Amino acid sequence: MFIETYYDERAAVPASTSEPVIPYPELSGEELAVWQEYLPIRREIRKPFSRFNTIPDLAIAEIKKATRSFDRIEIWSRANDPMAVGVIGEGKPRYFSIVRWGDAKLTVEQLKRRLRVEKWLLLLTALGGIGFFAVTLVALAFGG
Repeated sequence: MFIETYYDERAAVPASTSEPVIPYPELSGEELAVWQEYLPIRREIRKPFSRFNTIPDLAIAEIKKATRSFDRIEIWSRANDPMAVGVIGEGKPRYFSIVRWGDAKLTVEQLKRRLRVEKWLLLLTALGGIGFFAVTLVALAFGG
């Protein structure tokens, strides 16, 4: 199983005293949009330490470490590729990558390609279904 943590020790040194230091990379712009589309299922994590959870121990340790930095932590997922995301704020929330685990290590570029292929497959499937339905109606109309 693949596990990737995003904790950055270099970020632990504050740049200014007015803003708290968050040692995780912020998701924004195109990267945030791609992750939100690729991982559409979201749930707030309340007890990541339950024995019924399927979160690996290394990911749980990272989530425990991150809880002090965020208002809440969510699990974004699809099939076997979840990611823990730290959230700050309600009205205009900010999102931060904490840890990913699952079947494959994918880059944002690979995610974009995969999402494009999924959209084309969905479109082709829909068009194929409509075509099959139309051919069936024509065959029935002509006594086929």
